[in-house]
Amino acid sequence: VGYRTIEQSLPMSISSLITLLLVGSTNAFAPSGFSFVNPSARSFKSSHVLLKATPMTGTDGNAFAEDVNPWSLKDADTIFSVIDEDGNGSISQAELMNHMNKAGYANEAVAKIFKALDSNKDGFISKGEFRTGLVKFTQLQAAPGLGGFNAEFIKEIREDADFLFNAIDTDKSGNISLKELKEHLQRKTNAFSDQAISNMFKMLDVNLDKEISKDELRDAFVRYSALRQALGEGPNYK
Repeated sequence: VGYRTIEQSLPMSISSLITLLLVGSTNAFAPSGFSFVNPSARSFKSSHVLLKATPMTGTDGNAFAEDVNPWSLKDADTIFSVIDEDGNGSISQAELMNHMNKAGYANEAVAKIFKALDSNKDGFISKGEFRTGLVKFTQLQAAPGLGGFNAEFIKEIREDADFLFNAIDTDKSGNISLKELKEHLQRKTNAFSDQAISNMFKMLDVNLDKEISKDELRDAFVRYSALRQALGEGPNYK
C-alpha cells in the first residue's frame, strides 16, 4: 500500500469528526484545544491522534512570544506559501478551500478551520494568524495536506522527490532555478501567480543560494504534504 491511500482516506474521517466537534457542544478550535480520533491511520504509531492547543502568551496573531520555536514558524511560512496561490501575503477562504478540498477535506470542515484561523475576522488569514494557528494547534503541522503527514514513508517520499526533481530540472544542472519551478507549476496548473511561485521558491531555497538542491527538495517533500500536493505525484504515490 502506498502512502497515497492513507493521505486520501484520512482527511475524510478528519473532516467528519471536526465538523461534528464544531457543531456540537464542544468547539474544536476554542482556545482549550480539540482532539480527533483516526481509527484507520496505519501510518501513525497510534490510532489516536491528539490535537491540543499549546498555550501562547504575548501573541495576537501577528506578534509572537520570544520562546516560539523559529523552526516551527519557518514550517508554517512554507505551508502558507503553498496555500497563498496569488502570492499577496494572505490566504482567502477560496484559497484554503481549494487547497484543502484537494487534500480530501469537506467544505464545512474547511470553513470552520478558516473561521478559527482568521482571528481578527477580516475575511483573510494573515501569515501571522497562520503561524499562530499552527503553533497553537501543534498537530496541524503534521495534518494531511499541510505538514509532515506520512513522514514515516521517508524512503518512498524521497524517491518521489528525486523523480520530480529530475522532471523539474530541465537543464540537468543538478539544481532547480526559479524559472524551472515556474515552468513546472505552470505546466501542472494555472493556480499559482508568479509572485506565489517566487514566495514558494524562497521558502524551499534554505541556504539562500538562489537554487533548490536535490536535498532541499527531498527535505521539504518529507516535511510538507502541502508541497507534495502542489508539485505533483511521484511513482510511489499510489
